[in-house]
Amino acid sequence: MSGLTEEQKRKIEENRRLAKEKFEKRQQELKASKNTVKEALSDEPAAKKPFQPNVKVEEVKQEENKVKVSPINGYVPKIKVSFTLASTKEIQAVFRPFHQLVLEVFKTVPTTRYIREKSSWRVEIGRYDMLIDKLRQLKELKMEFDLIPPHIRQIFYHDFRNTVPTKSQPDLSKIDSSLMSVLFPYQKTGVVYGLEKQGRLLIADEMGLGKTLQALAIARYYANEWPLLIVCPSSVKYSWRQTIENFLPAVNEVHVIEKGSDPIPVTRSTRTAIIMSYDQMAIRYKKLVEHKLYVVIFDESHMLKDQKAKRTKAALELARTCQRRILLSGTPALSRPVELYSQMRIIDFKLFPKFKDFAERYCDGKQGKYCYEARGATNLEELGAILEKSVMIRRLKKNVLKDLPAKCRQCLWLTGSAISSKMNNLKKAREACEKANKTQDKTLQQKTLMEYYVETGIVKAPVISDYIADTYFYDDAPPVKLLIFAHHQIVLDTVTATLMGRKIKYIRIDGHTKSTEREVLCKKFQEDPETSAAILSITAAGVGITLTAANKVVFAELHWNPGALIQAEDRAHRVGQQDSVFVQYILARGSADETIWPMIESKLNVLQGVNLNQENFGDMKSSKMFVDKEKARIDEYFEKDDKKEKSHNESDSLDASLIVLDDD
Repeated sequence: MSGLTEEQKRKIEENRRLAKEKFEKRQQELKASKNTVKEALSDEPAAKKPFQPNVKVEEVKQEENKVKVSPINGYVPKIKVSFTLASTKEIQAVFRPFHQLVLEVFKTVPTTRYIREKSSWRVEIGRYDMLIDKLRQLKELKMEFDLIPPHIRQIFYHDFRNTVPTKSQPDLSKIDSSLMSVLFPYQKTGVVYGLEKQGRLLIADEMGLGKTLQALAIARYYANEWPLLIVCPSSVKYSWRQTIENFLPAVNEVHVIEKGSDPIPVTRSTRTAIIMSYDQMAIRYKKLVEHKLYVVIFDESHMLKDQKAKRTKAALELARTCQRRILLSGTPALSRPVELYSQMRIIDFKLFPKFKDFAERYCDGKQGKYCYEARGATNLEELGAILEKSVMIRRLKKNVLKDLPAKCRQCLWLTGSAISSKMNNLKKAREACEKANKTQDKTLQQKTLMEYYVETGIVKAPVISDYIADTYFYDDAPPVKLLIFAHHQIVLDTVTATLMGRKIKYIRIDGHTKSTEREVLCKKFQEDPETSAAILSITAAGVGITLTAANKVVFAELHWNPGALIQAEDRAHRVGQQDSVFVQYILARGSADETIWPMIESKLNVLQGVNLNQENFGDMKSSKMFVDKEKARIDEYFEKDDKKEKSHNESDSLDASLIVLDDD
C-alpha cells in the first residue's frame, strides 16, 4: 500500500470499519431471534399424554407396518402398481411399497387371490378395470400405474369386457375326407382353431403330435386359393411329398424344387403343391411374390428366428402377399424370447409392429455398449398368454394322447481313474477353455469351447461305441431297435465301425445322406426286423423322420440347443409308438458335457416360462457307471488301449454359428 495516497488509505480504513459494524449488528439480531423462539416454546404448557386403550400386540405390529400420511409436513405416500398378464384368464398385480389402504382395495375385488411365492396378486381379466377404478379413488395416496398396453388389451377385448365373441363353426366337410378321417380329436381342434384364425397361426404342438396333418387340413380348407407352397428344411422335402400322396390323393401335382433352374408352377389349381427348402425360398422369393401365392406353410419355423437372416427377410416379404400363413414348430423359441419376434411378425404384422416395444417388455431390451441388446427374458407369463390367445396353439402329449407312453430318461456319467493320452488332450482343452472364460474375448471363448467340444467327442467315441455294443448287441442278446445320435463325424464313424465289427445291421443318416435316400432308409428300419440300429446325426436326422420301431434312444453327444435334443428324442416318441421310450444320455465328467449340460437346463427353464416347453431334464435318473457282473465296469473302458480306433483327419462338422454362449 506504499503506492497509495493518504486519502486513499483513509477511505479503505473507513470502509473496513463500516463492514465490521454491519456484520456484528447482523449477528446480534440473529441471536436475539433464537432466544425469542426458545422463550415462546418454554412458555407452552406440557401436552398431556392421550388415553391409551388396551391394544393387542398383533394390532400394534400391524399398525407399525403401515405407511402413514404425515399431516405435519404434507407428505403423501407414492404407491406404484404394475400389471402384467399371468395367463389368458388372469392378470398379475404387484404394488410397492406396501400400504394397508391398497391391500384393503384388493380384498374388495371379487376373485382376487394372493400368490405368496411371487409376492403378487391375481385377478380375473374381467375385474381389471374395476380394480383400477377403486385404486384411483384413494385420494390419501399418490397412485402410479404401469398398465396393460392398449394393443394387448385389444387382443383380450372380450375378456376385459366379460363378453363372449360370436364364432361361426367352420364347415370341415370342405376338407378331403381322406385326411379328416385319420385325425385325432385334438388334431381336429387344432384345425378349427386355425380356421378361426383365418389360416394365420403357429402350431406349436410337442413333437410327435402330428402338426403336418393339421397344417395340411387347414391349408386344404382354402383349396380355392391354391397352389399350396410348403417351405421346409431340405432334408424333409420328400417326407412332405409322401404325406400329401398318402392323405390327399386328389393333389396329384406335387412339385419338389431342388435347384434354381426348376420351374415354379404358376397355374392356379386345387391339385397343385410346391415344396422347396428355405435356401431356395430365400433365393427365389421375388419370383414367388410375383406369382402371388396365397397359402404357405413354413415347417420348422424356428429356422426363421434370426431377423437379419436372408431366409427370414424373404419369408417376411412372402408373407405380405399370402393370405394364409401356417407356421409349424415344436420348439419355436430355441433359446431366447427374441427368437419369437420374426415368427409372430410373419403371422400378424400388427401384433408387435415395433421391435423395440417387444424387446423392452419381453427380452429385457436395453442399449448396450455397442448396440441395442435383447438377450434376456422378462414377463414370460404375459408373452405366453398373448401367444396362446392370438397366434399359437400348443398341446402337450401327456394331455392329448393318453396312449402315448411317457419318455424315461437316464443320464449316465462316465468316469475313469486311468488317464490316457487322449484324456490329457481333453485336460488341455478344458484348461484353455477355462482360461478364455476369464477374458472378455468372446471370439476366443467360442473358439476354445468349440475345440473342447471336439476333443470331448474324440475321447468319448471309442468308450461309447463299446458301451453300446456290449449293452445292446452282446451274444444272444434279445432283438432290439436302437437310435444312436451323435454330432461329430468321428463319433458317427466310430460307432459305425464298431457295429460293423459286430455284424449288426444298421442304417445311417447324416449330412451326406441324400433326401431321396432318407425315406428308403427309414422304411427299412421301420419294417426290417433284422435292422437293429439307426446311426443318426442330431442336426441332419433330428427332424422330419419317424422311427417309432425303436423304443430306445442313446445320445453319444450333446447339442447346444435343447430343442435339437428333444426333437431327436421324438423320432421314436411319436404318434404310433406303442412302447415306452427309454432315452439315455452318455456324458463324461471333466469334459465339455459339464459345460453344455447346465446351458441346456437353463434354456429349457426359459422356454417353460413362455409355455413353449414342458420337458424337464432335471427329473432324469442319474448313474455314474454301468455295471454288469459278466463285463467290465464302464470306467474301465477308459483304460483300454485305443488300438481299434481309426485315424480320422476330417474337419470338424460343427458350425461356429450354432454356438450360443450364455451371458453369464
